[in-house]
Amino acid sequence: MNKACENWKPALLEAALSATVPAELLRHLQGCPHCAAEWNAVQGRARRLQAVLPKITQGAELSADFRARVLSATATVERKRAAGKWRVFVFAGATAAVIVLLLLGKHGARNASAGLSSQELAAAQKLAEWRAPSDTLLATPGQEMLRSLPKLGETYLRVPAKSSRED
Repeated sequence: MNKACENWKPALLEAALSATVPAELLRHLQGCPHCAAEWNAVQGRARRLQAVLPKITQGAELSADFRARVLSATATVERKRAAGKWRVFVFAGATAAVIVLLLLGKHGARNASAGLSSQELAAAQKLAEWRAPSDTLLATPGQEMLRSLPKLGETYLRVPAKSSRED
C-alpha cells in the first residue's frame, strides 16, 4: 500500500460501516487493485458479522428471575447505606462523649491540685525530683563531658589539636 492509499483508508472503513460509498472512493477503488482487495476483504468481514450476530443474540433473553434479583440487590444496597448513616452518628456521639470526659478530667485535675496545701505540694515536688541511690553507681564519667557543649573549634575531650610542628 502506497502513501496515497493510506489517505483513503479512513474513508474506506467509513464506507464499510455506513454502506454508502462516496464517488471519489469508487474512482480510487477502480484504479487501485490493492485498495479494491482491501475493500472486498472489509465487505466480506461485514457480511460474516451480519450473518453471525443474529445467532449470537438468539437466546439472549433475560431470565425469568432477573427482575427479582435486581430488586433484591438494590434493597440490600439500600439497607447497607442506611446502616452506614447510623454508624456515622454513633461514631460522632462517641467522639463527643470522649472529648467531654477528657475536659471534665482536666478540670477535675486542676481542682484537685488547688485543694493541696503548700506542704503537700512541696512534698510532691521533692518526690518528683527523687533519685534512687543506685543512680550514682550507674553514672559514667562520660556523661559529665556530654552535658557541656563544646565551643567552636573545641572537642569533647579537650585534647589540643596537633600542629604541623608536632608531626
